[in-house]
Amino acid sequence: TLTKAAALFETIHRAQQPGFATSPIVVNDKIKAAPGRNKRVLLIDYEDSFVHTLANYIRQTGAIVTTLRHGFPESIFDLEKPDLVVLSPGPGRPNDFGVPETVRACINRQIPIFGVCLGLQGTVEAFGGKLGVLSYPQHGKSSRIFIKDPESPMFAGLPPSFEVGRYHSLYALPEHLPEELTVTAISHDNVIMGIEHKTLPIVAVQFHPESIMTLAGEVGLAMINNVIRTYAKSANFMSEDRSTFEYTNPNGDYAVLSPKTAPHS
Repeated sequence: TLTKAAALFETIHRAQQPGFATSPIVVNDKIKAAPGRNKRVLLIDYEDSFVHTLANYIRQTGAIVTTLRHGFPESIFDLEKPDLVVLSPGPGRPNDFGVPETVRACINRQIPIFGVCLGLQGTVEAFGGKLGVLSYPQHGKSSRIFIKDPESPMFAGLPPSFEVGRYHSLYALPEHLPEELTVTAISHDNVIMGIEHKTLPIVAVQFHPESIMTLAGEVGLAMINNVIRTYAKSANFMSEDRSTFEYTNPNGDYAVLSPKTAPHS
């Protein structure tokens, strides 16, 4: 589209300017170490035009990536046995694609989750949160985000603030954010840009790490490396000293003390 093309040329121009910061992450030895080697990643395509770019970023970590269009049966998770499920961006609302149900299906199977844009929104709704509609849609817009949790593994080694690409009109309402989710990053206009679960390996971002607007310093690739290194392994689903966790569905009518006992959607 014209909007995406304009954003592309503007970002390339800005990236060529002398003052455009480059992150030291680009030459970090950890990136060269291919943290995704032998890791199996299942990328769910929610009809996003850049899903293959996101898949390529993940492959650059050394991971084996399988991309599937949404709507497949839950049994695929049992067949693929992924170390990580990535929920792609996409148009519309999370419920249009059953994203909250997919999040719960992964929890049932102790599969770590990384959500992008629509994936963040669906994760929020899966835990009972609510979404709002921006008065100024951010489609193909560049924004500066600020890391709120410097201890977040997802943003390890990244600058405290950097430019990202945004393509959304829905956003997570902070006043209705589920208690079990923590905000890890916000935008310059105070919109939630990053979340993580307090006890489970579930993380998500509202911006697009694969966007050309997240190009400077390769922070998008560095962040995906962090996600793969930290979360793409099923053993991380529960820490050694935590054999159970509490989970309440959006209606608040049941609690789960073990992932194995969580009801299927």
